[in-house]
Amino acid sequence: MQIDNYTVREAIMQVEIYLNNTVMNTIETINMKMLDLAGEDETVRECIDLLDLAVIGEKDILIAAGVNSTQRIRETVEHDFFREFLKRIIRNHKHVFLLGETTAEVDELSDYLSEEYERLQIGGRCALEEKAGDSESVVNEINSVSPDVIFSILPSPMQEAFLIENKGKLSARIWYGLGDGYQTHSGIARISKIVGKLIHRNKLKLRLHKYQNDNENEDM
Repeated sequence: MQIDNYTVREAIMQVEIYLNNTVMNTIETINMKMLDLAGEDETVRECIDLLDLAVIGEKDILIAAGVNSTQRIRETVEHDFFREFLKRIIRNHKHVFLLGETTAEVDELSDYLSEEYERLQIGGRCALEEKAGDSESVVNEINSVSPDVIFSILPSPMQEAFLIENKGKLSARIWYGLGDGYQTHSGIARISKIVGKLIHRNKLKLRLHKYQNDNENEDM
């Protein structure tokens, strides 16, 4: 399993290509939780492997992989790709579709985007709970407006399972899986998130170490 380590400028150049493609390209923000799940869940691992662009969403991934670039760490911490992506979507007059697990989560994302990016065109929205988990109905809802970009905030592994099952059915130019990691946390939630990061970082370091040892043994 490989994850792209493009600079924001390099990644945005890829986005420009995707916006002009006739097939849907896939982007997801990768966090420590997803990498941990990928070690146990074949669907998550397969999805990450098949992504056209995997955006590193946490500096701990860079640190665990031995990437010490100040620029890349800053870009990751400040979520520069997400902001530049939205600017490019607005500049090109593209419209987006919001997909989440619950109505409350989708409404929260819609409110955030409308407040921070007033010129962003939101063409539609859907929550899985509104369709009783019927993915076919969700696909039909998305395709009824043929959005340029689908923003997904489905949690992993639900997000990856939905994408693997429905990728060939979706009428859009870009799938951008944000997962549930975009949300802000406060108080106890922030503390538990930090503890979780430390656990995931240690697991990732062990996995990377094992991967490197396996490769060295194969070369002998």
